[in-house]
Amino acid sequence: MSDLLLSAVFTAFTMVRVIKGSWLRNPQYLATGILGAIVGALVLHAYWPAYDDDFIVGGVTGIFGSWAGMALFDAILGMA
Repeated sequence: MSDLLLSAVFTAFTMVRVIKGSWLRNPQYLATGILGAIVGALVLHAYWPAYDDDFIVGGVTGIFGSWAGMALFDAILGMA
């Protein structure tokens, strides 16, 4: 589980850099990306604990979780 969380956090750094740009100009997206990646990893562990050690599933979880966190943050800002 810890390997999956560590991978998800580092993937969130990459996703923010690719989608939103510099981390220093967008720290709010980095925070939501990391939070989304952690929530994605915890949901994966809750429903499919056997996939914790899978390299592909762990990477996809980090990518989708960080993207979902940033998309949710943008949606909340758009409603305000």
